[in-house]
Amino acid sequence: MRGLVGLFPLTAILAGTLLLTPPQPATADVGAPQNPHFPKPVALTPNVAFWKQVYTEHGIGDFVLHDRDHLGVIYDVVRVPEKASQARAEQLAKAEIDRVRDKYRETLLRLADGIAPDDLGAEGRRAAELWGCPCEPDRLRRAADNIRVQQGLRQKVDEGLQRAQKLLPKMVTILKRHDVPPELAALPLVESTFNPAAKSKAGAVGLWQFIKSTGKRYLTITRKRDDRRDPLRATEAAARLLKNSHNSLGSWPLAIAAYNHGHAGIQAASEAVGSKDIEDIVSRYNGPRFGFASKNFYAEFLAALDVVHPLLGGQRQPLDPKDGRRDVRQASVSAQPPPATPAAAPMPVEVPAAIEMPAPALDTQPAGPLDRTPTGPDTPWPLPAPLSDSAGTPPAADTASLPETVTDPEPPSPTPPVAAPPEPPSPDAGADLRAAEALPQIERP
Repeated sequence: MRGLVGLFPLTAILAGTLLLTPPQPATADVGAPQNPHFPKPVALTPNVAFWKQVYTEHGIGDFVLHDRDHLGVIYDVVRVPEKASQARAEQLAKAEIDRVRDKYRETLLRLADGIAPDDLGAEGRRAAELWGCPCEPDRLRRAADNIRVQQGLRQKVDEGLQRAQKLLPKMVTILKRHDVPPELAALPLVESTFNPAAKSKAGAVGLWQFIKSTGKRYLTITRKRDDRRDPLRATEAAARLLKNSHNSLGSWPLAIAAYNHGHAGIQAASEAVGSKDIEDIVSRYNGPRFGFASKNFYAEFLAALDVVHPLLGGQRQPLDPKDGRRDVRQASVSAQPPPATPAAAPMPVEVPAAIEMPAPALDTQPAGPLDRTPTGPDTPWPLPAPLSDSAGTPPAADTASLPETVTDPEPPSPTPPVAAPPEPPSPDAGADLRAAEALPQIERP
């Protein structure tokens, strides 16, 4: 969705590998204060860390190859010159991405067949270390078909944070007036990178990415006037919508998830798994429209909150996203895959403390489910435009909106995924689309 296509000579592609630790069960941050409104479950710690890296360390020229279900498993990073536009960077990186993906796919399949890691070179040793081999052959075969690519968003997030500095004081005032957590002001970083002019292919408009049908419940939308483009009126509407979702679903994590997947969709997911805990829904629910974007939306929000929180606390400058940027090594397009690098400890992701505020009061206006434009859970994201895709109507796709760290490809819990009953055919369908259009992403067959 974002980025102008520019002309840049294909001279070289830079490939590098993140410094990672072998996948291990994630542990809670020691001493990090828990936010009572937006807790960070231990099971989601690797996901939050992954998205924070995507937002603050990896630029639009970085393409992270990782496991779709275990975001702590990062195989490699392909990098192109950052002067290229977002769309051009994808074009330049495509051949190298395909080569690296195919190489790791073949490596995982040969490991599953019993070939020793040392006989498979650097990729074999790295893959075996990431998955804690020796491990079950079926697990490695599944991983071979589960490699996904995520483009970095550092520059887009930087631009969004610059816009946010002027908007956040008024937004926080509005949210407090509606008795909802002011931390919700971080959500537009995922939705639109704080761009009031953002418009998605699904028709979502503005800072909070409302689609027309949802927006009309809370805003004036006519030929001559569209309040979705007014950041303050749209914040008023989002506060009411999110409060209604919280009062109905019973928690802020579910209210955030419903902003992407729709109220009816999250209600159905909660009932299917028999739990209101977001980590249970993410790990066990397999609804037909509950794809990568929906599963990761709450983790993306937590990562965005960590980045935006200094501004919410009154500081003038957000976290410097370049401070933690990792180095990548250079290699020509025809070069052999880079050797595995030594493991390093995962970057800690602190959960910001809650901002004091009164308990939420019930909004008298009934809440309605978010409208969604149907899209398959694996729909690739458009490269241009803002980081989010359907305000009030989050997109659904296999991508992320901002809009992943390193840890834990532990075997799935013994509890089998819950087969999802058909979700109600409401506007909630296709919630996954938001993530896809919000953040640029590359999906290859």
